[in-house]
Amino acid sequence: GRKWHFKLYNLLVCDSSETAAKESSWTLRCHDEAFFCEASEKWSADDLTPEAQLTIKRTKRFRDGYAMEELDGDVEMYQSMFKRCSDIVAATVQRAIDSKKLEVRPGKKQFELFSADFMFDMTLDKVYAIEFNFSPVLFDPHANQELTTAGLKKYDTLFQLHGEKAEINDHAMIKDAVSIVFFPKEAMKNSGDNGNVGGWRVIQSF
Repeated sequence: GRKWHFKLYNLLVCDSSETAAKESSWTLRCHDEAFFCEASEKWSADDLTPEAQLTIKRTKRFRDGYAMEELDGDVEMYQSMFKRCSDIVAATVQRAIDSKKLEVRPGKKQFELFSADFMFDMTLDKVYAIEFNFSPVLFDPHANQELTTAGLKKYDTLFQLHGEKAEINDHAMIKDAVSIVFFPKEAMKNSGDNGNVGGWRVIQSF
């Protein structure tokens, strides 16, 4: 088979008081459409080429479990994978807060949109965090962005072929994140009782 990993996008926002850090809080959201990132060639211990060893580019989006057929799974399994990964992100954020690596700056708008990569064992029972990426490559075909990486060029080509149905299209995710950060009152009007906005699911407040 091919090497692959599970990529989850996360949005951490500080609801900051103008005067006191103790009156502020952090809210972690994870986007409910994660990504399947697969190497283009089958893995071999003797093949050290990037095509066989690297899983940098996103290949499929897990829409309500879509793409689970690659793993012989279903929607229920995807939800389990999502929860275990988002729990790890939440635990990491909590550790950063407890160790004062992440501190509130009263009166300042603070947020971070970042990705987190995970590996699973062959049974999909055990999950391992690989890395957190605070400069994630996002593709918005409506933003007239520069195509500075091979991945962006590939995503643009797929968008030219498939339009809004293209597998990699982050426009809605970015738009909703901007609304949550800069226009929170308007975003909350469009949220459900659980506070979710678009695909951004509330995981935990700290």
